[in-house]
Amino acid sequence: MSAERRFLAALDAAAAPVRFWWRDDDAGADDARLLPLLGLAADRRAPVALAVVPTWLTTGTAGRIQDEPRATVLQHGIAHADHSIPPAKKIELGGSADADHLLSELDRGRETLETAFGDRFLPALVPPWNRIAPALLPRLPETGLTGISTFGPRAADTLPGVTRVNTHLDLTLWREGARPLPLDTALDRLAHLVARHGDEPIGILSHHQVMEAGAFATLDRILALVQDHPGARLATVQELFGEGG
Repeated sequence: MSAERRFLAALDAAAAPVRFWWRDDDAGADDARLLPLLGLAADRRAPVALAVVPTWLTTGTAGRIQDEPRATVLQHGIAHADHSIPPAKKIELGGSADADHLLSELDRGRETLETAFGDRFLPALVPPWNRIAPALLPRLPETGLTGISTFGPRAADTLPGVTRVNTHLDLTLWREGARPLPLDTALDRLAHLVARHGDEPIGILSHHQVMEAGAFATLDRILALVQDHPGARLATVQELFGEGG
């Protein structure tokens, strides 16, 4: 059985319709590779949540995002700066940085994105590298941010005033020189996610800055399979955060 058929079989076997969503990270700077990503969203009529770094945002990028009605903006940290204390993994929202300063800068970044995008901005945080110091989580509402999206299945615990909607499948193999994840591998991982975690929205994560034609083709095929199957659908990020995931 092919990987595609295994994925479709997992959807067939799901007890309830499976919701998927699409997040793309590291937006904000002028980058020509954002255009084919927005073009794919338009061609597929697929909602995409763009994680935008506030300090990277240019007028040109803001205009291009505004021109695609299926794009919603989330806040991708502050400046995508690493504050880790070696040998710890990279982190912006934690490490050596002062917590109060981080919260102040998150609030400033939120204001930047609200001004640029209006109601196309959803006040949810995507921490750079999908990491945030645990002590900052309960204080996010102080910054006006009411949601968070990282990577992996959601923990059972919840935080008052903060909705979590995670991604689960990264289409980039970072430890292999940012090589694109092969389509068959992606579909097998999705089949596993549907079987194990299909009760929560399954997030597909892309990074347009490192994508080439093959990576876009893989993403396009995944979106097509989800859209064509009666037991699956692409959800909007507004819907997911609005109902608590």
